[in-house]
Parts: sequence; structure tokens; C-alpha cells
Amino acid sequence: MLKPNTIPDKEPKIRVGIILPEDKQRSVVLDLSNSADCVVKANDENIEITGDEIQIEVKGDNISLGKNKYKNISIEQKEGDYITVKEVIAGRGFHWAKYIEVKLTGVLEIKSLDGELILINQLPLEDYLACVATSEMSSECPDSYIEAQTIVARSWMLANVEQKHVHLGFDVCNDDCCQRFQGINNLTDFAQRAAKNTRGQVLMFDDMIVDARYSKSCGGIMEKFENLWENDPKPYMQNKSDAPVEFNVDLTKEQELKQWVREMPESFCSPHYIKEEDLHKYLGNVDEEGHYFRWTVETTQKELVKNIKEKLDIDIVAVQNLIPVKRAGSGRLLELKIEYLDSDSTPKSMIIYKDYEVRRVLHKMFLYSSAIDIEQRYDEDEEVPSKFIFKGAGWGHGAGLCQIGGIGMSLAGYSSEEIVKHYYPGSELERIY
Repeated sequence: MLKPNTIPDKEPKIRVGIILPEDKQRSVVLDLSNSADCVVKANDENIEITGDEIQIEVKGDNISLGKNKYKNISIEQKEGDYITVKEVIAGRGFHWAKYIEVKLTGVLEIKSLDGELILINQLPLEDYLACVATSEMSSECPDSYIEAQTIVARSWMLANVEQKHVHLGFDVCNDDCCQRFQGINNLTDFAQRAAKNTRGQVLMFDDMIVDARYSKSCGGIMEKFENLWENDPKPYMQNKSDAPVEFNVDLTKEQELKQWVREMPESFCSPHYIKEEDLHKYLGNVDEEGHYFRWTVETTQKELVKNIKEKLDIDIVAVQNLIPVKRAGSGRLLELKIEYLDSDSTPKSMIIYKDYEVRRVLHKMFLYSSAIDIEQRYDEDEEVPSKFIFKGAGWGHGAGLCQIGGIGMSLAGYSSEEIVKHYYPGSELERIY
């Protein structure tokens, strides 16, 4: 596994969680492209298998293969071979969640944790990165963008700051929680060339690898690191316009935010640089709507109450008011006040903090962004709003690389180096191996 605060001088191998305990998956079907050349071990001893398709099930603390039970199973493949894993979740916890098949190279490890199945893929970092670029986005993305995404993904991976899953025995998971990785499903010749062309290249700042986080669309202005995560500020992640020139706007002010979400400024992630009808071919299988720079979402009083009750586990029967208290420089909400009535009709209020929590609490499908203006509609003779309308900007937290903006820059002729330096100002490209 990767070591924190360490800059490697050679390509490391990494461990990617493909099926996690939280997926509550107790069986998996594996289709081996070449079972004859696989080395299969159970409880660390070689075993023989018959056929190319095998089913593994969790039985308490053990996993079963056929009639036998084991503590762990590993399958090592030769170069060029792959294993198809059936029914792997993509978009874990988000509104676009679905089950897909993934083709994986390298070594697969299967074990049980408290009766839940874990499947881990071990492979060389550069093989992983070639897959990330076209798992995060479509293989239709322009060349300089694919290279930029690969540099960013490598930097984030090797900065190794978050370590969300180290307790489970792997470096990252396969999904939006970390970086989207769908094996060789969408791997293209250019994605492989992009990994080779940028091999070992990372973004550096003050002799440290940049913690290069990224999101789908900043909505026109990038967000500061410290407004999103409980860490020290990062000088290379600031409020900066996603455009050739800075916008003269202060989105911490409510009136300017209201106007901002109703405008189409000439940002790299706006339709001025990339037409919304073309987005689906660049975003691939995560795209559903096609409108992320500016969008509108509605929810009813009943839906909002249900979601707040489920997410926050509070006694609530009606929302009286949603009041923005504090905004970040991109317009994203840092504090949102919810005024509500409990089951005794007693007025109460609470504050929701941070962009992620606001997005999670306000809509059952998880709002694209918290850079929102909130309209409240009332039916006749009603004392509480019947409907809440969110007019928003962007998709995701908005810090670092804006993926749609990066595509816009690439389509406009910018190089991969120009793209990464735009989104991480002050950083420098360096080849570490």
C-alpha cells in the first residue's frame, strides 16, 4: 500500500477496493478470460479450478468456492488477461448509482469482513491511471484533457492525504468517493498513451505532491480547499474564475449569487466553450441531464421533510424556511439555517454546515451543487411553503480541476500543462520516476 507523505522514486503497486462492505454484497460471479493461466490461491495455498466462470459466496467469516470454505482467495493473472466481475456498483450513494460489469487486470483478492464481501484489485499505478481517465470521463474527450486528467489523478493518488479506506486494507475505492475506476472497460489506445506520455509526472508545490482534488463543474468560479475540508488552506486551490479573465463578482453576497445562477458567463465550463448537447459524449455513462453549468431542481414540502428526517434523524413535520447564512467565494453554502416545526408544532431551527451536507440534506437525489438560490412557493392559505425551487451552478465541490472546464479548455486549444496550471495555480509539473 501507499505510504503517506512519501514521494516514490519508482512506480508503486496500489490496491483498489472494488466491492466494499457497505455494498452489502454477499456473492460475486467472476468470468476469467484465461483460467488456464491464472494462479488461484485459497488460504495462501494453490488450488485448481475448473471452468472460466466461478461464483464466490460469503458464509459468515468465510467465503465459499464450490463446496469448500476459505478465509481468503486470490487470483493472479498473466499480462494481457482480465477477469470480468459481474454487478459492481458505480456511483455509490449518488443519484446516478447503477450496477455494471468491470474487467480487471492484475491480482484479485476476495475475503469476508463481518459477513460482507470485499473484493480488492492490486495493480501497477500506471495501469490504474490509464483506466481512471476514461472511467471518470468518456473516451471521446480530447487528447490534452485526457493527459491533464491523468496527471491530476496521479497527483491526488500519490499525495495520499485522505486515506479513507486504509483500515480496510486498500488505498482507494473504485468510485466517486475516491476516483472512478471501471477497469479496462473503456480503456483506449490514447488513454494508454496519455499514461505513458505523462508517466511519473505530478504537480508539486513547496516540495510536496499537490493534493489534486477535482469535480465535474465548478459553475464558473473555483472553490477554496479549506471551505470544503477540515484541513489547512492550500495555496493552489483558491477562488479563481474558470475563464481567461477574472469575473468581477462577489458570490458571498446573496444578491450577486441570485443574479449569477441566472446568467451564462463565459466560463470554460459553460456552453460558450462546450455545448450542453455534446456533454453526454464527454461524460459517458454518468451523464443523465446534460445541464450542469446552470440548472433548476424542485422538491415538494413532503419530499423535503422526508429527506431531512431520514438524513438527520430529527422530529420534523414541516419546513418553514430555508435561510442561507454564509456562502463561500464560489457561491456554495457553508451554512444553511433550516426553520421547521416538530410534531408538537413547536418552532425550531438548526444550522447545516458545509457544501456536501447541504447537498445531501436538501434533496433525495443529492443536489449537484450547493451554489444555489432558494425560491419558496406557497399554495393559497398555506402557512408553510408547498414547494422549494433550487436554481444552481455547477456539479460537485468545485475545487481544483473542473472536469467540464478542462474539456472546454482542451477544445479551445490549451495544452495539458496549461490546463493543470490553470486549475492548480502556483504548482509545477515534475517527473518523479
